Order: sequence, then structure tokens, then C-alpha cells
Amino acid sequence: MKENLCLEIVSPESIMFSGEIEMVEMPGKQGRFAILSGHAPIISSLTEGSIRVKPQGQEEIAFPCKSGYVECDDNKVTILLNS
Repeated sequence: MKENLCLEIVSPESIMFSGEIEMVEMPGKQGRFAILSGHAPIISSLTEGSIRVKPQGQEEIAFPCKSGYVECDDNKVTILLNS
């Protein structure tokens, strides 16, 4: 059975997104990559681009990213944006 994937996107000003998702795709230093349920633990830096989020049963949402970091562990994804 597929486990739920939870995402939180945090900027210095606010929590931009918090909820269950199907997928998140973001701009990494080595190129774009996606995280799905069951992804191996990872910590990576992010570069300028867009973060595409597919919430459970909803339309895709995009968030701007200038730089930041992502951590994924045990189906919990946290994205910390610098601005």
C-alpha cells in the first residue's frame, strides 16, 4: 500500500504550503528532480526555478524558488526557501 507523502514549504515570511501530495518537482543544482512516496532519504540544495506540487486529488500548483534546501525522510518533505 502506498503511504501518504507530506510536504511543507517554508519561507522566512510564512508557511507557503502544508499538506499531503502525490509528487513534488524542484530545481536542484544538478538539474530538476521529483520526489514521490517512498523516496529514499535526501538532502539537497535548490537553485532558481519553480517548485511544482501535485496535491492529493487537486490541480498542480507552482511556487517560485530563488534558492533553498529540501530534505526528505520517511515520506515527509520539507523545503526551506531563502526568499
